[in-house]
Amino acid sequence: MADPVDNLDAFPEPIRTLNFEATGRKVVQWAQDPSTRPRDLAEFKAQLDGLVVVPDRYKEIQIVQGYDHVFFLRLPPNNQVTQSQKKLQTEQGGMADYGIPEFYFDAILEKVPFNRDSFFYSRIADYTIRGCR
Repeated sequence: MADPVDNLDAFPEPIRTLNFEATGRKVVQWAQDPSTRPRDLAEFKAQLDGLVVVPDRYKEIQIVQGYDHVFFLRLPPNNQVTQSQKKLQTEQGGMADYGIPEFYFDAILEKVPFNRDSFFYSRIADYTIRGCR
């Protein structure tokens, strides 16, 4: 089924994470305590207020939690991956320009003392909330 919001002429604005560690802590809370999960997009935005910026293009939220014995293959929206491919063909610059979050560089280049907990929660936020570029 095609996504009715897909527009192959425009690059879809992603959710922007402002605080990876705090967002990751919230995701872990939702994974461990389902009663704390947002029931709709408005509640999602409220729970992550000041931590993420959710573009207006999002109209609903679906929460899916995996199981230890089931592999979930989550594919990015067609428009998003198509526009990313187009952008990469003309984009200049290195890894930072690609949009890799700063906390990865901090850890790899040892810019700040490594904090395992902070890195753990930040990674969870990156792959759960930010999704495919």
